[in-house]
Amino acid sequence: MNIAEFLLPGMKKLAIVASGWHFPIHFFEEIAKQNLPDGWAMDLFVVSHRDPSYAAKEKEETLAKLGYTRREFYDRLMYRKIATVAEIKALGWHYVLEPNTIGDWGNINQWFEKRDYREYDKFLFTHDDNFILSRNMLADILPQSDWLVLTNSTGNAQRRLRQWLHLPKPLAIRGSFEFFTREVLDKIGGKFDLSETTLTREGQFTTSGAFTELSDWNNNDKPLTRLFLEPGMREKVKALSPYYRMSRYCLEGERGFIFKTEACNFKEEENGLNMVEEVYKCGAGQDAQGSQEYL
Repeated sequence: MNIAEFLLPGMKKLAIVASGWHFPIHFFEEIAKQNLPDGWAMDLFVVSHRDPSYAAKEKEETLAKLGYTRREFYDRLMYRKIATVAEIKALGWHYVLEPNTIGDWGNINQWFEKRDYREYDKFLFTHDDNFILSRNMLADILPQSDWLVLTNSTGNAQRRLRQWLHLPKPLAIRGSFEFFTREVLDKIGGKFDLSETTLTREGQFTTSGAFTELSDWNNNDKPLTRLFLEPGMREKVKALSPYYRMSRYCLEGERGFIFKTEACNFKEEENGLNMVEEVYKCGAGQDAQGSQEYL
């Protein structure tokens, strides 16, 4: 059922579009159980590039070897089980399997081809290997109106170096976990420009997990980044956290797992985890209270 079809006049609509590749049950459950602010409804979509059975087989060995570091603890919670298509649909998600072309914004372009984005007021475009920390996330974020794009974090360790050199902060809209307004989609013509990305993976349903395997997809965000470097646009991109991958609402997975990291980002991410634990005090899973101040 499309909830948007049964709304009262004046209600606002959110579309959450997740790129399906890893399928941890925690992500799909916690998004489906989000508290919404008054006057809002949401539709949930998964644009999948492989059946979850491939993810279950691919991750079997890694999950069996998980330890109990704090990062691995989050992975244990996130991958309590690999969600099946039936379980995802039972939680209210609209699931569709598409050719495995370009990930990230490519998944979203495939959604644009079948849905009229103009039905919705705001959007959350997200990977599915994200650990959602609070069921009040949407209730806190959706009423805010001072951004066109709200991203999870301001970028990787390069941010610290640029601060030290007194250079402008890097602008990162990476496709991992971003809120968008309809105005942005109007500006880009209802489609992300992927002309600078060359790697496609049609017919491939596994990965090695190497960081370099999908590095070409980092070019996905270049045209969008240039748009927000235009006069008057930069200040309309806000971030939930200064710490790469880690905010009080979402811990982003790296190639499927919280414990995975690139060495240059480790300290930055650890600082983010320290912040998260300070916010929640009693551990992961409890909701933070109050609204987030954006950075």
